[in-house]
Amino acid sequence: MAFSAPNLETILAGILRDIKALNDEADIGTDSDHYIRSAAISAAIEGLYQKLAWLYRQIFPDTADEEELVHAAAIRGVPQKSSVAATGIAGLKGVVGVELLQGSTLTHVATGEQFDSLVSATLGTDGTVAVQVKAKTVGTSLNGLTGALVLTSPPLGMDSSASFVETTTGGEDLEKPESLLARLLEIIQSPPAGGADYDYKRWAKEVDGVTDAIVLPKRRGGGTVDVVITASEGVPSAVVIANCLEHILNQCSVIADIWVYPPTVRTVDSTALIELADGYTLADVQGAAQAGFNALLGAMKPLETLKRSQIEAMINNLAGVIDRSVTTPVGNVKASDDPLLIGWIRPGTITLGLLE
Repeated sequence: MAFSAPNLETILAGILRDIKALNDEADIGTDSDHYIRSAAISAAIEGLYQKLAWLYRQIFPDTADEEELVHAAAIRGVPQKSSVAATGIAGLKGVVGVELLQGSTLTHVATGEQFDSLVSATLGTDGTVAVQVKAKTVGTSLNGLTGALVLTSPPLGMDSSASFVETTTGGEDLEKPESLLARLLEIIQSPPAGGADYDYKRWAKEVDGVTDAIVLPKRRGGGTVDVVITASEGVPSAVVIANCLEHILNQCSVIADIWVYPPTVRTVDSTALIELADGYTLADVQGAAQAGFNALLGAMKPLETLKRSQIEAMINNLAGVIDRSVTTPVGNVKASDDPLLIGWIRPGTITLGLLE
């Protein structure tokens, strides 16, 4: 039976009842000495009960406070995943043969955030080179950066100006308690089995920067295991992918050909015509529609097909919409048209117009 702590009024009433039972002539009115002493004792007892109630909640990980959940998970070998810095590719230019040393610092012009080069790089015969860089600040806030960079101390013959070749990816915040709890319950309910499908999924999700994973055994034939991993804001970085593969290989006791890779993103846009209720404008509904579209497609996992009816239902549920007609997509959208690819549908832009 679950523990339930009595409140102050219940405790006080019980003490006064016992006093009256022991001495029928005792005065237990609100201005009596018995009442004053009993109220003071009741307050202390209530504090003890509340402490017991708190301790009871900490026994079970799904009701424990965050600090105790982290403690309990660590004891079971499920540590909370740390924040991860975003990475990107920076394009450099200058005199052929000039080398940029590993650890050189670049500053993003628009934000002032600093990045360090992960490897040394030498300018090629065309006077350019691409080098992988890592943000000094961890977290998701530096995902999706583009634009100009400045080398803090460029070597002689190398231009101080640089730029991102592609957007930064892979940054992750400290793992949320609900994610940690899910991983802890997973290992409690599905204990390690030395190479079962769920083992690969759990191993992948133990890696900083990996939010979810899909395990595809025998996809390339007998003795092969494909692990498709995702991050909270899209595709994980190359560094996270490499770390994930290394971690799985260290954990797995089964001889298998293991591949770890991200899904192929398929961005889906949508257009629809709507009829509005009185008092609503197209601009009002457009913002809500984009938020709903992002939530709908953002929750999709790799290999899942987007149903056109899901978009229709989402628009139907928007405040101010009386009727709707989804014009694109014209039907259901597969994650990928190529059966050799593991596709992953991601939200693009939804554009609304008015029904005639």
